[in-house]
Amino acid sequence: MCEMNIKGNVLVFDCINSPYEFMSPDFISNNIRAMVTLVRTDFEKIRYEEQLVFELEGEKVDIVMSYIRFVKQVEKLVLDKKLYGREDDDAYELRRKTMNKLYEELMMNPLLAERTIIEYNEPQPTRAAFYEAYKKYKAWLNGILKKLRETKMYSLVKEKGDMRKAFIHLLNMKIMTFVDSLELLLPEGSSKLDKKGAEYDLNYGFKITLYNVPGSESYWYIITNPVLDSVNPKIIDKARELISREMPAIKGVQVKDYNMLFDEKKREYRKYFIEYAGENKIDITPQQALLMGWICASWVAGLGQPIEIISLDKRNVTDIYIDAENAPIYLDHAVFGICHTVYRYNKKLVDQLFYNILATDKSVSYGSQNPIVDLVLKRLNMRCHLQGPPATFGERQGALRIMKETPFTYAEYLRYKSFSAFFAGYDDMMVFLGSSEAILGLKGVGKTSFTAAKMIAIGTKMRIIPIQDIQEIPVSAYRKRGFHIGVMRSMPSDQEMETGRGSPLSLVALTSATLRMGDAALIINEVRSRAAIQGIINLLNTQPGVFVLYNLHAQSLKDIRDRLELVFGIPAASMFATDRYTFLKKIRFGRKSATYRLLGKAYESDIDNKKFVEVFAFERGDDIDDSVCRARFVENEELNKWLIDDISLGDLQKNLKLKFIPPALKRRSDERGLSPKQMILQAAFKGKVYSQIYRAFEKHGYFELIEMDFVLEVSSRANKLLKSLEDEMGNVDYAKVDDEWEDIFENILTHNIKMLEEKSKNNDF
Repeated sequence: MCEMNIKGNVLVFDCINSPYEFMSPDFISNNIRAMVTLVRTDFEKIRYEEQLVFELEGEKVDIVMSYIRFVKQVEKLVLDKKLYGREDDDAYELRRKTMNKLYEELMMNPLLAERTIIEYNEPQPTRAAFYEAYKKYKAWLNGILKKLRETKMYSLVKEKGDMRKAFIHLLNMKIMTFVDSLELLLPEGSSKLDKKGAEYDLNYGFKITLYNVPGSESYWYIITNPVLDSVNPKIIDKARELISREMPAIKGVQVKDYNMLFDEKKREYRKYFIEYAGENKIDITPQQALLMGWICASWVAGLGQPIEIISLDKRNVTDIYIDAENAPIYLDHAVFGICHTVYRYNKKLVDQLFYNILATDKSVSYGSQNPIVDLVLKRLNMRCHLQGPPATFGERQGALRIMKETPFTYAEYLRYKSFSAFFAGYDDMMVFLGSSEAILGLKGVGKTSFTAAKMIAIGTKMRIIPIQDIQEIPVSAYRKRGFHIGVMRSMPSDQEMETGRGSPLSLVALTSATLRMGDAALIINEVRSRAAIQGIINLLNTQPGVFVLYNLHAQSLKDIRDRLELVFGIPAASMFATDRYTFLKKIRFGRKSATYRLLGKAYESDIDNKKFVEVFAFERGDDIDDSVCRARFVENEELNKWLIDDISLGDLQKNLKLKFIPPALKRRSDERGLSPKQMILQAAFKGKVYSQIYRAFEKHGYFELIEMDFVLEVSSRANKLLKSLEDEMGNVDYAKVDDEWEDIFENILTHNIKMLEEKSKNNDF
């Protein structure tokens, strides 16, 4: 049972250790029994402390406590033996049992008690001595019935259907449509978030709206579906019945590949509803049938309807979190940060979730001997981290990372204001030129995503070798588009020997072997061990010009230097072998601001003078729009704007003024025989291109316009244009670039918009 305490005028129930599910019929019955034992009933609040804290106050407290006072009055009657008449009366035992039954039913459902009174049928006594007790007992029953019907609790239960639904309503909750679990309702006073991107559509007719909620620092992520709302209630009831029957049965099904089961069940259930509707002459549209099949499959063979819906939101949601059974599910939104949902999974639903994830990978063992599991759910391209006791204090927890099927692009980063368009163009150019780089920052700033995005700039003319932890780098997406990628898997960092010679699978051995096969861009994700960092440093120092992109946890150059010298015993001077150091960070503007993952600072190595030169830096303003990603090496302020689609490259070519030449750029300039100004103009051009791509997305609303395929097509055409306009000295007249590019971009955009419109017309949802 819940532990009951009185704190001033607040009645508190600690329900964490209750053996009953929160607000189940048994929970409510025991809760009422506990309150009936109270001497006082004049509380201002009733508080239930579970995974969340729920409080009843005002009229809601009065509804509950007035009912408790009524039940206490009935309890007195139950204990009054005079009420039942004389013990030698034949009806004595019937009256006593009826009153006890009535008392018990009042704590379960007042409608049951009402029916017991109405249906009570006692024959009129044949002896005059028993007649007075007969009349008195019947009068008491009628009086109880009258008082019962006057209680607000009775009216609420009559309206909602049973005691559970009444209490759930009082707590501002409701029962999920398809399964027997609770979900929260939006608190009173909530309002739609008045910000761009706070309302949008997903597949299957689902709509997402972000809400401001009183008393909450986080936004609430609310899911609706007009198509589902229009489905015949008989179909909904049939779906609930189907899910209840199929969920336990699925655990005994033998399938060759559990990853395929979801789609098989979706098609099976879609057909089931079409046939059921036809047999029972119920109207159902193809969209409704498909939606119902998808929902049923999500509960039976998937992660449950709420999480499956959130998983459709791949462009906005990065992570989904389950802290415990019955704890509200929450998520990390790429634009609006941590957001709460109204959904919570009970023990049965968490069981099903864990089973359906683990069944997709037969090599994974989960249990008390192996309580922590990491695996990739291929169907959703989702990295699942599951853990339970003894690694936790009894709870089962899940962190589900939604991995993009295609990498981030520079245009997408402009959407999130991660850096300026000019930085995007500059970074694109430096990566294309083969500058080695370390991407740094603390956990969760997006180092891996940014590393993967740079692979687009490398292009299809160079071999790319991702090494180490590459699950979050969408290798297959690159291969489909003609990139030459050979993935290599090294030994986990925590198993490498200090010298790196302990295994042929060590990162050091792999990189050496890879380079013997020919030139390649090496992508090394999550460098953690001494052997790994030492191997990379040695590689960069012994093979000058090798192209390596790597990332590790660090928040400043001093942090890296201290770690190399004090932890790994590597001279700090070896840092100069890396051309560029880019630091990412997370910031917010106030409590309800979105979390921005953005460029903090970017440095380049000045090998000759043994120093690091700051070339880009984020300068914070009152909000993200007032902030600046400043290029330290140029005086032209127009290049520091977030977007530069409106700049004239011809004017910039005439008026470009440099404060200094970035050292890594100077090295690449000398190698290529191009002037630094020409290279900076190229960066400005590519920044303008990415700005135009993002503006096209803003105008037309198709996410495909800032994703990989369109960005690759546009970037490739832009690179070809530069080559076609290059003179014998390698110089380009950027006034001509401006003139020719406008028509080229417009033609590409028009063609793609036409295809996207056709695709949208042919989509069922």
